[in-house]
Parts: sequence; structure tokens; C-alpha cells
Amino acid sequence: MALTNTLLLALCANWPPSNITEITLPPPWKWISEHKAKFMNNTEYQCDLKNNFQIQYEILRGKRLKIATFPNSKPLSWVTKEINGTLIGHGIAFEIVETLRQRYGFTYDVVVPTRETLLNENGSIIHMLINGEVDMAAAFIPVLPGLDDFVKWGIDLTQFQYVVLMKRPKESASGSGLLAPFEPEVVWLLILISLIAVGPIIYGIMNLRHKLCGYDSGVIYPIPTCVWFVYGALMKQGSSLNPDTDSARLIFATWWIFIMILTSFYTANLTAFLTLSKFTLHIKKIDDIANGEYQWISSEGSAVEYIVKVGNDLKPLKQSMFDGNGQFMVINIDEIDTILKYISSGTLLLHDKNWLNFLMLHIERSITDDKERCRYVLTTEPYLTRSMSFVYPKHSILPPLFNPIMLSYMESGIVRHLQTKDLPEAVICPLNLGSKERQLRNSDLYTTYAVVVCGFSMAAAVFTLELLSTRTGWFVAAEFDHSLQDPLHGDVVRSEIAVFGQPSKAMYPFSHRNNVMNAASATHFAFRGPSSSPPPLSSSSSFLLFDGKSSLRRFQY
Repeated sequence: MALTNTLLLALCANWPPSNITEITLPPPWKWISEHKAKFMNNTEYQCDLKNNFQIQYEILRGKRLKIATFPNSKPLSWVTKEINGTLIGHGIAFEIVETLRQRYGFTYDVVVPTRETLLNENGSIIHMLINGEVDMAAAFIPVLPGLDDFVKWGIDLTQFQYVVLMKRPKESASGSGLLAPFEPEVVWLLILISLIAVGPIIYGIMNLRHKLCGYDSGVIYPIPTCVWFVYGALMKQGSSLNPDTDSARLIFATWWIFIMILTSFYTANLTAFLTLSKFTLHIKKIDDIANGEYQWISSEGSAVEYIVKVGNDLKPLKQSMFDGNGQFMVINIDEIDTILKYISSGTLLLHDKNWLNFLMLHIERSITDDKERCRYVLTTEPYLTRSMSFVYPKHSILPPLFNPIMLSYMESGIVRHLQTKDLPEAVICPLNLGSKERQLRNSDLYTTYAVVVCGFSMAAAVFTLELLSTRTGWFVAAEFDHSLQDPLHGDVVRSEIAVFGQPSKAMYPFSHRNNVMNAASATHFAFRGPSSSPPPLSSSSSFLLFDGKSSLRRFQY
């Protein structure tokens, strides 16, 4: 019997026993219930065991927990000290902790880590959790790789996107406005290829038809003429070419239709670009920070620091830090002047978007001059996304108790509401300032300047080559060698050489008129067949007229 009573006592140790017996009998006038009268004068021990819900509800009642948090992470969590030295936690994290305290009846002490870092270093919040110095970390801590074997993560409360805060650049990253309508990687490259290829294709088709259908099947335009037609059509210039075959006409018409559609799209997009206040940044991804050799800073204790130093997702930043372009420091949202000193000098600030929105709000509220507003801007695309949650020691019993309540916080949108309740609904200083008029800048006309410079440079180079060939006579000699091999004009050229002699370099730089006068004391020569009548002489003519299969040729030798 004694052993049975001992076992019952051990099982019921967590529950105060019911009335075991009545030592003093109640007075006769007091009514006693049947259930209570049954156990009067009963010496047996009686108790009721708790169910699982009661155990979870009462297991933390009267306990005192140690809760660690970051002291300067407004608005998520921050700490103030009272006169007696007691630390008081504030922010969204401690609003959740207060709900848990009311539900489970525990009390807590706030503990601040000596080092604000997520690395497993002495004094850090992760080090305190691993060594069991605190019962939980009430802070929005990113779920980081490599810590699953040392700590236990709570339910995902929200997701943080990490972006860049930078000084608003004066020039858009889109570059020249004339190139903005089309993507350079695809459209401009295809236009250049078509511009180069269509001219030879037109010549090839006309030449093929000429060979297959006979010599009387139409005019064959030379390759330079076809290429110039393609370029002139692209510039919406008229053409004097008049193809006399259906195939050539279809080719010309097809190219005109293509150019009409292409130029219509270009004109519409260029108008939209120059009219709308569209602005793009030079930084779109994390590689742009490292490749551009930008100076950057980030908060000590953030996910950026942990991943740069431990993980592999931000390798470009790790290399940039090794090169001396980046550093981690304690950043307090209340120290706006210090932060603006860095950003105004061109340094980039890497942090989560929610925190940077509050920083932007404080900055804009501190500015009184409207002309000085929106000097800073956030990048649109996040370079890192991480889930945020509370953290517990590895073998803690708290996650199964707290996760259901925190899950309701997340699913009902309370956490997101608490994050954004003090922020305006509109975007703070958006990238595209629609209220400002769009004015042309030098960058929009950069391509125009480049085209003019390149065009005049190429013209000067060609002029130099023409002058060089005129001075040396190498072009004339090459032309004669080619003409001698031509079965159509070879006999005519030989007759020219027999009358005037072989052209020489000494005949230059004199004009062709002087060459003719020195060679034959004449200004006009006609080589015709026996039956042809001589054409009228003209002292102002500078051409030699050849009959037969030859064409009108300039006398330049």
C-alpha cells in the first residue's frame, strides 16, 4: 500500500491534491454534496492528471526566461535602460513576446549581446544561444546556412529583401537616348547584320537571274550601288534605281516594307523615351558593385556580413571586401548625419529594404528645402532574400509552444502590418520621378556626336587614300592591268596605250585634261568603228568616248 501511494504521489506532483479528507465534521445545518460526502473520512490519496494541453499551458507559468535581442535594430527591436538598470525591449519582436508572455504566464529578462554579429564569436547572439546562456533570441534573425546543427529556428515570420541605397545619379544608365528604343544585344546587332548582308544578297539574286535567263534579262546593279540603296532606304532616302525585273522589284519592295516597320517602331519608342521620365540605375545586380569598384558599407550583424564571410552567395562582395572597397560597421538609424556623409560621397549602403525605407523616411522628414528632396534612391531588384525568424537553443522546448501562435501572426498578416504601419503607402522617392519634366541631356545625344565624329573621320581617311593613290598612280596601273584582262575592253585599252603610251606616275598630279593635251595635243578623242561617224568635238569635255562594247570612261591616265 505504501508503494502504491508513493507512485501516485510521483504522478500527481504537478497538480495540487483534491480535498482528501475532512478533519472536522461540518455542522448539521451545512449541506454537503454527495460527491464530497463520498470522500469524507477517506484516507486514500486522490488526484487528477493533466492532459497535454494543460501541461503546455502551465509548463512555463512562473518561469523566468532570458531573452537576447539586438539593441539598435529599429523598428524591429531595440532596448532602453531604466534608472534601476533594467533593460526593456521594444519593437515588433517584443510585441510578439508580450503576446507569448500573456499566453503562458512567464516573465523574462532582456539580455544584450556584447557583439552585434551573427557569426559564432564570443559575445555574439549566436554564441549565447549555442552555449545555453539565453533561452531564446527575440529578434528578426535571417535563416542562415551552416547553423542548423547548433541552433533551432522558429517559424518564418517574414522575408527580407536586401537592396542598395545610393546617391541618385544625374545620368540614366540607359545611355544615349538614340539607342534606348532597342536592346543592343539583339535588335541593334540584327539590324547591323541585315544592313551588311542585304546589299550583297540583292546583287547575288540579280546576277543569278542574269546568268540563268540570259544577258537581256535586266540591268545588274553593282554591289556598291546595292549596298548604298540598302543604307539609303534605312535613312528613308529616295533611290534612282529602277529594277526592270519582277524578282528585283519584289526584293526592293520587301526591304522597303521592313524598313517602314522598323523605323515606325523606333520612332514611337524614341518619342516615349524622350517624353517619359524613365530612369535606370547602373547597379542591377551584385556583380555590378564589384565590377564597378564601388565603395560600400553594410551593417555589422546583418545577413550580408554572415554570407560574405561564411557563405557563397555573395562571392563578388567578398572579393570586393578583400580589395578594400567594402566594410562592415555598426549602423544606427538615429545617426542620419553619419549615414548621409557616407552616401553623399558615393558610398553604397547595403541593408534590408524595410530598414532602408524607414531610413529614407527619416531623411526626407529632416529636409526642409524641396529642391533637396529625393537625392537618394533604392535599387529595384534585390540581390539577396532571406526568411526571418526567432532562434532558440538546439534542444529547447520553446519552439513547439511558441510556433502555433507565431504562425497565426504570420498567416494573418499582423507581422507585415507591424512592419509597414509607420510607412507611407506610396513609394518613398521612386526611381522614376513622374512630377519632373523630361529634358534632353548630352547623354541622349551622345550617339549623334559619335556618328558625326566617326563619319567625318572615315571621310578623311578615304580622302587620304584617294589623294595617296592619285599621287602615286598605283590605282591607274591596277586599273589598266584589270582592263587588259577584260575580254570586253581589252582591245580598246590596247589601242589607247598604242596612241598615248603606258600611263606613268610622272603624269600625276596633273589633271586628265593636261595629260591629254601633253600626249596628243587634243581634248577629245573618239574611238569608234569604221562605219561610225565622229562625234562633235567639245573643248570642255574631259572624257574619251569608246564605241562598241565599251562604255563612257573617264580619261584619268
